[in-house]
Amino acid sequence: MNWEGSLRNVAKKCNSNAILEIINSVPDSQWKADTEKRDSNKTHGTTRALFLKYKNQNYEKTDVTLLQKLKPYLDEIISQVKEFYGYQNLQLTRMIVTELPKGSIIPEHVDEGEMLSTNHRVHIPLLSDPAVKFMLDHQDHYLEPGNGYEINNQLVHGVRNESNINRLHMIIDLKEWTDEQKTPKWWEVDLEKK
Repeated sequence: MNWEGSLRNVAKKCNSNAILEIINSVPDSQWKADTEKRDSNKTHGTTRALFLKYKNQNYEKTDVTLLQKLKPYLDEIISQVKEFYGYQNLQLTRMIVTELPKGSIIPEHVDEGEMLSTNHRVHIPLLSDPAVKFMLDHQDHYLEPGNGYEINNQLVHGVRNESNINRLHMIIDLKEWTDEQKTPKWWEVDLEKK
């Protein structure tokens, strides 16, 4: 979403430990399959990806089982973001989890795409360390687990993982919908289909 500023804390009560426990149950083969489908390897280097709700020109996936397990925690996060912005109806449009190996970097870049001008992109750190530096507009930030941060990804940003752990972030895209759009809730669309 285009906005003035670089970083804001939009959710302060994210149950990162419970989310992490669910994510840790995902087999490595699923991470590998999703990482191979990601269309931004040049930008994100050695970062691994796990898609929970994802669509690009070449690939679409909705992991109903994982979304059902995560629903109570996602509802809490979405509620906090709605309150932060004063929105009535905020829907989850995309969700991925990324893992940046220790000693790795995501080079500085600017994100592109129409979706980024209409959605709020919120990072929820699940596993991090103060030695993981999120560079945003040429300043280093530590994104602490248990919080949800919206970054202005129209600014130059990147990550240096100088820690001894693999950094793990859940990234969700959220969009405000109006009544005229008559869009069902994200869980009605995704979680009741089987």
